Amino acid sequence: MCVNAINSGRDMTDMIANAGVLPAAARTLLTALARRAATRLIVVGGGASLEVSPGVQALDVDGFAEQLLSTLGLPAEYVNVMLAHREAINVYRLSDRYWTYLSPSAGSIASGPRTGRFRIGGDQLLVAPDGSISDMSAEDVAVAVIDEAELPRHIQRRFTVGY
Repeated sequence: MCVNAINSGRDMTDMIANAGVLPAAARTLLTALARRAATRLIVVGGGASLEVSPGVQALDVDGFAEQLLSTLGLPAEYVNVMLAHREAINVYRLSDRYWTYLSPSAGSIASGPRTGRFRIGGDQLLVAPDGSISDMSAEDVAVAVIDEAELPRHIQRRFTVGY
């Protein structure tokens, strides 16, 4: 079992400048897994490529990225990290390895209460009844990763979690 939850830098400037690390890491991990075909890989990645309607990714909706970045207080250049996460999941999707990709539907992930109560979805963005995207605790994201590691339900596909 291997869990990949890397980001592309120590701070925001690094993350933006090194966004290409994300798809490069995907290719490297898949190459390594070719020698260990039974090894399971769980990747924690971005959620901007989740669908807001069938076949339409959030990242492709006019104004979505800008609004999300503004809401989260992130610079406009962070869109490069979002695009890199999308490229990474596309690399995994072309693979025949034993992978799972977790894209949290949250607006942001930060330390908070571990509730163990969250919704699980597939490729569709999970939103609150009022249409808003809520933050998610890192502790609950960790619970989702551990649950998936212990009881695999999303082999060779992505899933999402959100409140």
